[in-house]
Amino acid sequence: MKDGSRTRIEPYENRHAESIANDLFGGMSAEEVRQGRDGLIAPGPDEVLSVCALSESKVVGVCTGVRKRWMGERHRIEMVQVVVAEDFQRIGIARFMLKAIAMHFVERGVEMVQVSTEGSNEKAIASYERIGFMEFGVLKRGLKHGNRYADEVMMWMKIEDLLG
Repeated sequence: MKDGSRTRIEPYENRHAESIANDLFGGMSAEEVRQGRDGLIAPGPDEVLSVCALSESKVVGVCTGVRKRWMGERHRIEMVQVVVAEDFQRIGIARFMLKAIAMHFVERGVEMVQVSTEGSNEKAIASYERIGFMEFGVLKRGLKHGNRYADEVMMWMKIEDLLG
């Protein structure tokens, strides 16, 4: 059993790309990871924060918080790409990453955190529910992978509850 307390959370840097490619996204190159992350975090730290969970020098989790851009939505962030290596699941890594991002954004006036996942991803839904997220809707065919569609389950919680 892995120990989540030995895992540290730090902001994503390009040096993490190799481990992310090898240890989390098998079949993806480090350059693909770099390009994807660079595009995702380009708006800067006021709008996007991407973190990695590390056990020793190995990336065992990634998570990115994206602040909504429209004026009426700027009190919300959406967590995207919440991924934890199978060997490190169910020990609090996702919660640690979500909290690190929430701490960054609460200082910027964010009040609400959203996550979503495929409707068939029962492990992710159960994990989010354990953390305290509540379902608020399902977008039919909201996700598309190649030619395959999947329903998207959308969940939320107050940022202070996540940090509490």
